[in-house]
Amino acid sequence: MSDFQSDDSRYVGRQVRAVRARRGMSQQVLADRAGLSRGAIAKYENGERPIDSRRTLYALAAALGVRITDLTGHPLEQVDPSAAMFHACIGDIETALWMGGHATHDSEPRPLGELAEAARQVCRTRLACDFVTLGPMLAPLIIESYKHTYTVSEADRVAAWNILASVAFDTAIALRVRGYGALAWTAAQAIEQAAQHTDDTAGHAAAAFARSQVLLSRPGAMSAALGCAESSADKLQSSVASRGELETYGMLHLQSALTGAALGKETDGHFAEAAEIADRLTEAEPGPSMMRNPTFGPENVVLWRMSAAMEKREAGRVLELAPLIAPDAIEAPSRRAQYFVEIGRAYALQRNYRESLYALLRAEHVGPQHVRSMTHVRELVGHMMRSARRDLTTGDLGRLAHRVGVVPA
Repeated sequence: MSDFQSDDSRYVGRQVRAVRARRGMSQQVLADRAGLSRGAIAKYENGERPIDSRRTLYALAAALGVRITDLTGHPLEQVDPSAAMFHACIGDIETALWMGGHATHDSEPRPLGELAEAARQVCRTRLACDFVTLGPMLAPLIIESYKHTYTVSEADRVAAWNILASVAFDTAIALRVRGYGALAWTAAQAIEQAAQHTDDTAGHAAAAFARSQVLLSRPGAMSAALGCAESSADKLQSSVASRGELETYGMLHLQSALTGAALGKETDGHFAEAAEIADRLTEAEPGPSMMRNPTFGPENVVLWRMSAAMEKREAGRVLELAPLIAPDAIEAPSRRAQYFVEIGRAYALQRNYRESLYALLRAEHVGPQHVRSMTHVRELVGHMMRSARRDLTTGDLGRLAHRVGVVPA
């Protein structure tokens, strides 16, 4: 056991204990309300066991009557400079989405061709997990795209709505990842608005995916998240043909599978459907829509299977699936980082902390801004600091703990 002193650390179990004490609630009462055992509550509060599943975290928040961020740390908490840099842009992004192009300044927007290329750059930047660069790009591009929707030419209006849908999607996903769920929902509404103007199946699928992701991040909303993804997939199934439509429709099935796993439901059907869609990508035509989800493909289906297995705490299954993917075949840094995070979580569940640390360090190397902001990474690293041998805690693990904000630098 490490001699790491947890007095200065913040972990979810400690917050649970603090809130429970303020409520005057016993461990047994909390256990009964959350559907857990009193022994499990004690281990969570003492830091002997990490809270590493979405279902447990949401059950505890609901039982205590608090928000998720009251237990995990506020999303604006500054654990690395990228958080502050991205947060500085939130006000402008919010205003841009609210204004719908009715900006107070009269500057002319860039030509549609330049905006389209800027939108593609936004997608590449998000997938690279470079939130410092991404933040300042979003609000101007949203405003300029909206401005073009008021043009006289019908073709130009469609092109502008097309660009806006793409930018709003990347905005929604980035906001959700960084903890701004309510604003991510507003961005999802902008995607849907654009899709209605263009009658774009890919846009409708992307909007539903973004909404389901936001719902999945909220306690008590997992069933709604599943219903959103599944109903949209059923509705859009008959109109899917182009590559972008296949990608965004396929992601609805992956989202349904992950959400179903979090709810303890069967997921094989959704994964089988996603795998079949992925096999159709090579023969699909590009289509007129800019809306894409380039992370979707055979490798990503396996990766989401790994994430679903972790939701069920099936560490062995995660490690069985991992060799089916060559990490270098996962082009998007955000997804490649997630691959190593899932491996790290699985090894930690087996108490193989050395391999877990190795995987988390690889994940951080691929996507440092993304990985350092993950609640379950911080929770896991803190647990390892309390549980691992001293030779780990004083080396790479200790330095990682500082970088993710588990202990003060």
